[in-house]
Amino acid sequence: MSPKNADETITKIDSMIRVLSKATPHGNILDQDDIKSLNSVDSEDQLKLADRLEDMIVFLKDEPDNKRKILESHDLIMDEFGHVNPIRDSMDAVKSYFLK
Repeated sequence: MSPKNADETITKIDSMIRVLSKATPHGNILDQDDIKSLNSVDSEDQLKLADRLEDMIVFLKDEPDNKRKILESHDLIMDEFGHVNPIRDSMDAVKSYFLK
């Protein structure tokens, strides 16, 4: 499910961080396919991805006008993890809502 606005994008990324870091609860914004896709990422890469997504959250919340940093973070995440469907959907939403 693709996020429908900027706030939902941040919420979805936060939920993905919780799934990847095995924190509970992770909310109900993610469907079972999203959770399964995130859990299928190599275990050593899950924390790396969670860190990358946390960096993205910081930029989106604290520096939403810093388009250069958001784009750099977006591109790094897409290069490394763009093959994972919920990541790709969320990064597409970041591009739509924050990088116009």
